[in-house]
Amino acid sequence: MTRSRKRKLARNRAKWAGMPLASAVLAGGSIAVAAESTETGQLEEVVVTAQKRVEDVQKVPISLQVLSGATLEQLQVKGFDDFAKYVPSLSYRSWGPGQTAFFFRGISATEGTTQLHAGYLPSTGLYVDDTPVSTIGGNLDIHIYDIARIEALAGPQGTLYGASSLSGTVRIITNKPDPSKFEAGYDVKADKWKSGDPGGAIEAYANIPLSDHAAIRLVGYYDYTGGNMNNVHRQDTFQRYSPIGTPVAGGPAGGPDGFPNYDPVTINNSNVVKNHWNTVETGGGRAALRVDLNDKWTITPAILGQYQKSEGDFAFDPKFGDLNVADYFHPFNKDSWYQAALTVEGKLSNWDVLYSGGYFDREVHNLVDYSQYSIAYDAQAIGNSYAYTRFIDNTGHLLDRPVQYTNNHDHYTKFSNELRVTTPADYRLRAILGAFYQKQTDEIRAEFNVPNLPVFYQVTGQQNVYYLSQMPRADHDYAVFGDLTFDVTEKLKLIGGIRLFWVNNTLNGFFGFNDNGYSTSAGEHLCKLEGNPILTIPGNYNSGKLPCVNTDKKVVENGETHRISLQYQFDPDAMMYGTYSTGFRPGGNNRLPMAGSYSSDTLTNFEIGWKTTWVHRLRFNGALFYEKWKAAQTAVQGQYGITSIVNAGDAKSTGVEAELNWQTTEHLNLSANATVLFRDETTTLFCEPNRSTGSPQTTCTGAAIAAEPGTQMPGIPRNKANGTARYQFEMGRYNSFVQGSVVYQSGTTYSLENTRTYAGTTSAFGTFNLSAGTGMNNWTVEAYIENLFDKRGELGKNSECNDSLNHYCLLNAHVYPVAPMQFGLKFGQRF
Repeated sequence: MTRSRKRKLARNRAKWAGMPLASAVLAGGSIAVAAESTETGQLEEVVVTAQKRVEDVQKVPISLQVLSGATLEQLQVKGFDDFAKYVPSLSYRSWGPGQTAFFFRGISATEGTTQLHAGYLPSTGLYVDDTPVSTIGGNLDIHIYDIARIEALAGPQGTLYGASSLSGTVRIITNKPDPSKFEAGYDVKADKWKSGDPGGAIEAYANIPLSDHAAIRLVGYYDYTGGNMNNVHRQDTFQRYSPIGTPVAGGPAGGPDGFPNYDPVTINNSNVVKNHWNTVETGGGRAALRVDLNDKWTITPAILGQYQKSEGDFAFDPKFGDLNVADYFHPFNKDSWYQAALTVEGKLSNWDVLYSGGYFDREVHNLVDYSQYSIAYDAQAIGNSYAYTRFIDNTGHLLDRPVQYTNNHDHYTKFSNELRVTTPADYRLRAILGAFYQKQTDEIRAEFNVPNLPVFYQVTGQQNVYYLSQMPRADHDYAVFGDLTFDVTEKLKLIGGIRLFWVNNTLNGFFGFNDNGYSTSAGEHLCKLEGNPILTIPGNYNSGKLPCVNTDKKVVENGETHRISLQYQFDPDAMMYGTYSTGFRPGGNNRLPMAGSYSSDTLTNFEIGWKTTWVHRLRFNGALFYEKWKAAQTAVQGQYGITSIVNAGDAKSTGVEAELNWQTTEHLNLSANATVLFRDETTTLFCEPNRSTGSPQTTCTGAAIAAEPGTQMPGIPRNKANGTARYQFEMGRYNSFVQGSVVYQSGTTYSLENTRTYAGTTSAFGTFNLSAGTGMNNWTVEAYIENLFDKRGELGKNSECNDSLNHYCLLNAHVYPVAPMQFGLKFGQRF
């Protein structure tokens, strides 16, 4: 290649750096912001703020993976599922968009049933810039566009990050307003599933300088994803069994209803049969204003918001065929949220000062088909000699469609504030000192509905509601923290940090059935036992949402987390570190009085890592870790399907993480990332909680043993890896590329309960993605195929219930798959 041609290629690469098809190479599967131009064919510097300082990632002594804005575009990332597969240490359980729990390094005890919103706090933190946005029951599915980078911090982050950072933290860093230049762009995309409907997206941004000292950045997007799953026909016969001819809860008259012990009825779901019904519609945007008040102080107010509506199921039922499910109701999930944030940055003398505050508001309304529960407990009634689906109306007829669905509402709020001061970077002893306060609330309402349910069976004053949770919760966090770095020598650094915290969490309201005899340990009967009156009126659906109060609990705790690290810089291109750090998650109170409370769980992490760069063309980073998890919190389903939270005992996770990035030539970049868990298992005996009371048991034998020591933790692949090859070249006057990536993960288990064997495990799988594109001047066009061979990888299994007799729900657990084959075409311009 001639010298002039090399210079031309270098100029073109620089010109493409901010574009969707940017030529910025993948640093460990990623590349963040380039600090400055580099010579042709060399790796660029990756700049991060994971430790709340601007640093080269190769100098940061923690396990950290970064996906830059360019990389996110190159890998077709638009939501959580897309980027999680490229972070090997990150695993997740999902029930669909906006309904995902995620974990680092195998720190998961989550079963495959929908998360309890009145349960434990998340084990992994999610941040947008400096503001936490984690929520209980499903993290945000933020549309990824005009994002500077995503930082994935593995291991407990309880020193600089508090809220729900037991196993790690994910930070989504947005692009900020820039007064120095105008820039804008848009992207238009069309896509189509191999077996499914088409979709598409339009996205745009603009950075507009308002003066030499102010700028505004505006972002907007709309994305429609067509469906790829079908709701097919099914037919079921309900026996409507009763041992002595009485309906559920004794019947309106409290005696025999005049029907035989068996009164079968056959129903079907023909009214909701539909092809390609799991569509997703997402729209939103962001606006941020930067104002430099003077040469020392800057304020940046910002607001971002999103509305997302998904329909149908996102897990299929293998019994009905590939990508098929057979529901009796049409599920949906409506998720709308906004976050208003204010950042104030400045200097007092030569110390940096930063205040970050945010108010977050999220409303979620979803309907979930719960007919599997009805089918399971109708069949179980015979063996248990108890009626579950035998409802009689006021005219003396049995209800002919005794199937259920859940109608759920959550209204989350989060008010967070952090103030920190940072010493200059050239001090021999450097410090970050700060204080944090957060209040998060959730107005929980979960209705278990039976259509046309007679008033006798309804929770008082709640139409068609057989079981109700109306439980506001509030979680308060207070903390002060400090992080110190001391240069022992020019090469050796000693790092230490501590976070002191206080939590005050409350849960109150109502859960359970009415007072017609079905349950004596929950619902309205419990209200009366506690001396709390019924506030609503039977059949009057305007008399209030809260029948009475049977839960009013509080947990108050305090403690500390800490870390100590040694970092040795052999030379500018090689570093090694060792870290001891801890994490903490508060305990809480169960709804069932007899179940009592559950205690906090803690994580202790021992880690040895290295970060190396070789002749500016090859990076090889990695870490060995050993984590001890004490009193791991998990959820189990007990009598009447009421979930309790218990401490399952202790567990450990040991493994290795590694990332390799090699700029082999001026044209070809290769990258690979992997996490291997040598052990991810319980280390103590986990006993099945008492089925009647939900209370934990510390000793047990036989069938009461839920998990022996050595049981694999649920929902976690022991091995996860990805690799990418990207080749860039000039085709005439056009800058072009081809790219291939492969993603692999091993199988997972279902839960820690002994019934997990009925659900079975998932299998290992790998997928391959291919893309190619070209462009000239300010435009680019790209074609891609995701999951080229249409592999049906199983990311997890979901079940509606854990029926203890026939195990119908577990034997028919639905499969949450990796996205099927999809074709796409994208066009973009930058100005």
